[in-house]
Amino acid sequence: MRLLGLSLLTLLVGGSTELRADDFESKVRPLLVEHCISCHGPEKQKGGLRLDTKAGWQEGGENGTAIVPGKPDESLLIKAIRGSDGVKQMPPKGKLPEREQAALTKWVKDGAPDPRVGPTRIGGQSLNDAKKWWAFQPVKKISVPSSKYTNPIDAFLATKGKPADKRTLIRRATYDLTGLPPTVADVDAFVKDESPEAFAKVVDRLLASPHYGERWGRHWLDLVRYADTAGENSDHPAPHAWRYRNWVIDAINADKPYNEFVREQIAGDILAAKGPPEKYAEHVIATGYLAIARRFDHDSDQSMHLTHEDGIDTLGKAFLGLTLGCARCHDHKYDAISAKDYYALYGIFASTKFAFPGCEAKQQPRDMVPLVTPAEWDRTVKPHREQVAKLDAEIREVADSQIKVANGIQSSLAKSRTVLSTGEIPDGGDKRFAAEVDVKKGELLMLSITPLKNYGADTTLVEWEISEVGTKRRWNATDELLDDFLAGNPHGDHLGNKNVWWTFDTRNRPMPLHEPVRNHSGKVGLDIWRNGDTPSVIVNASNETAAVWTKLAPRSLFAHPAPDGNVALGWLSPITGKVKIAGRIQDAHPGGPDGVGWVLERFAVDVRDDLRTLTELGRKRPALEAKKAELLRSAPKQDMAYAVVEGTPADAKLHLRGDPEKLGEAVPRRWLEILGGTPITTSGSGRLDLANWIASKDNPLTARVMANRIWLHHFGKGLVPTPNDFGTRGVAPTNPVLLDWLASEFVSSGWSVKKLHRTIMLSEAYRTNSFARRRLSAEEIRDSLLVAGGTLDREPAKAHPFPPESAWSYTQHVPFGTFFETNKRSVFLVNVRNRRHPFLGLFDGADPNATTPERQATTVPTQALFFLNDPFFHAQAEKVAGRVLAKPNAERIGELFRIAFQREPKAKDVEFANRFLAEYRSSLTDVPESGREKAAWAALARVLLASNEFLFVE
Repeated sequence: MRLLGLSLLTLLVGGSTELRADDFESKVRPLLVEHCISCHGPEKQKGGLRLDTKAGWQEGGENGTAIVPGKPDESLLIKAIRGSDGVKQMPPKGKLPEREQAALTKWVKDGAPDPRVGPTRIGGQSLNDAKKWWAFQPVKKISVPSSKYTNPIDAFLATKGKPADKRTLIRRATYDLTGLPPTVADVDAFVKDESPEAFAKVVDRLLASPHYGERWGRHWLDLVRYADTAGENSDHPAPHAWRYRNWVIDAINADKPYNEFVREQIAGDILAAKGPPEKYAEHVIATGYLAIARRFDHDSDQSMHLTHEDGIDTLGKAFLGLTLGCARCHDHKYDAISAKDYYALYGIFASTKFAFPGCEAKQQPRDMVPLVTPAEWDRTVKPHREQVAKLDAEIREVADSQIKVANGIQSSLAKSRTVLSTGEIPDGGDKRFAAEVDVKKGELLMLSITPLKNYGADTTLVEWEISEVGTKRRWNATDELLDDFLAGNPHGDHLGNKNVWWTFDTRNRPMPLHEPVRNHSGKVGLDIWRNGDTPSVIVNASNETAAVWTKLAPRSLFAHPAPDGNVALGWLSPITGKVKIAGRIQDAHPGGPDGVGWVLERFAVDVRDDLRTLTELGRKRPALEAKKAELLRSAPKQDMAYAVVEGTPADAKLHLRGDPEKLGEAVPRRWLEILGGTPITTSGSGRLDLANWIASKDNPLTARVMANRIWLHHFGKGLVPTPNDFGTRGVAPTNPVLLDWLASEFVSSGWSVKKLHRTIMLSEAYRTNSFARRRLSAEEIRDSLLVAGGTLDREPAKAHPFPPESAWSYTQHVPFGTFFETNKRSVFLVNVRNRRHPFLGLFDGADPNATTPERQATTVPTQALFFLNDPFFHAQAEKVAGRVLAKPNAERIGELFRIAFQREPKAKDVEFANRFLAEYRSSLTDVPESGREKAAWAALARVLLASNEFLFVE
């Protein structure tokens, strides 16, 4: 590498023996640039270390302090270039020449003078430079450039062009504001209205329609990636999420000021506590915005850092047009957002308690938020809570006794253990075992299945039979446990010798598996006894293979260990004598790839008395738990919200490289440094401060971002073409003065979205005939088909018919994934995160896993196949045909065109329709005469409903 035309060798040769600060640029920085900065600079920060700034090496990285001024032998940088003290050699491509090593060593020894102090830097640039970016400049009060236009927007655009015809204009406006087609009566009334205020009256009527909130609520739900399920492995339902969906719709219909709309979603629970009481419930519900953040992995409690990332990322994009999530692992590479900014906000999120939707590891939801004040909640539920607490104490007492007895059994077994056989089976393999052993009555033979590395694939087929030598007595585990499971009580009659087989969780002590699951995953005869999710013993009592996480053979017995220990089958000897042991173990879930392990043991000690005690305690506990469950079912009913409340306030520590297990320094909760870096001033999490910072009229981003979104959804493209990214990787505004005028008008109007709609839609620019043509969105297509068929249910929907929470047993193999049929508007369809709704997915509906600022408009063959084959589409076309056939023959073609296009047919339309009907009727040779007429009209309806005139807005 060369610097100012001089080679590194020239720079390093000669000079003073004392390294001065002004020598850094000539003798040290070139070495850092050539050998270090590519991996430890603004683009990459391997090991969390930056060497392109003095602050970077002072902060250090994941492995500690990189440079200790004056002490080269203690500096990781020097150890790395020497390749000494077990430190990995740097640079990895080869050791530096001794001359260069000596220069860096001397620099550190002389105190590491580094002039690279300069101004504060964030996101790879100085704070002063970052503030010059257009989006961080204050919104300017803009003067309208010309008075010759009625609407200021036209003055900024110098609008030219002919106005659209009235039918086109009302259809455009009605779809834009309500997502539905206009009625024929609405079109006719507008066409006949010659007054100058005719279109303004249309706009006002549409803004007052309840369907306006449904249409524009869907835009907001796209942004906040609304879903009715959690998104983790098993995609658990969130049955109360609908309240937030409806809150959004109602707030938009009410024209709630946008700054309040923002504040309530971020800190509604805090505002609720401040009053008034009649607003308490809706303020709490508003925080569903935070609660619907996506959950992750098998146990979502353990992955909340990812949920917080999702929340911070969405908050940045939706409200601020900033990609805040990019600063999770390191300073943002392009924008003025530092990792400290990210963790300052992370502390606010982590100081908040989120409703828990359930997950594979913990099926039942918890921490839903009551829609009454804490005082009212305590008054209502306190007596009930006291009863539950009393039962909990009794259950704990029984559980403690079980553990005490089980520990005694464990101690006895450990002193009398003999291993009869042990080993591991390769993936998909099996192993037969056999033994002959003397036993005494009450002794235990135990077969344990041991977890290997991929325990999730350790489902193991077990065949085990014991026979008494010299007699015909035999005991078969599969047959007898199948019978017991079918009877619903595998341990109930052991002590009477009716059954000698036991199932144990042996992770810490031999504890009988006590939790029954009948007909698992809806498979009749697939029954499980388990402790938590695992360990478990499984029987397929049916005569059919059960296809679940693997294929379980009919009339078979299986065992599955837990990740941290064994599951075991035990035979409690009813005799004294000699027995033969025979059996087989098979890896029943191949693809592990590590197979399964087992150990067969004999315990020469009589454990009958202890097992009797353990069994009696085991009978008490389910009874108490059933009583508790019944008490919980009869709890005082209160409406609940999927929402958030204040948690334990605390500043978060940096996650080095984004790893929550590698923590750096704590970062005080505060606002983004580029926007002032204001520390929190209120008690609690800091969410109220965050809400106020975002909703402030002095925030240069919030009003601009929302004004741009409203423009986008009216014109098909934003003034800023990257609506979620106002940073340096986004596209600058095409008309910055118009954007600032819109933003300032938005704020001065009291943050009224409806007023901004009205201003935009009454412009000549909006009413021109040279308007961008767009295809209807997925929801608009479905809703318009329902309107055409006369089957749209226009009443708002509420909760989805999810299965009761007590029945949930969703897993990554069998996640929730049901779509509920409804004739409600499409905004009310269930949104399943991990399985897109087939119709919405086909026509480019929003991805509920990520913020969607604008929809794609793809054209793919499967869309055409929908219009050819889909039962829903055909059903609506038949409904249209029924409506048409209810009219006299002479009016039918006109009725069909009014239903589909809200206009009268032209002469060529009538000619086409008559020709199509005649040809189609004649083709129906295999259809009875009575059915041909409706079939022909349904076919013609399908043609019109699949046409561009139906599917596109001009």
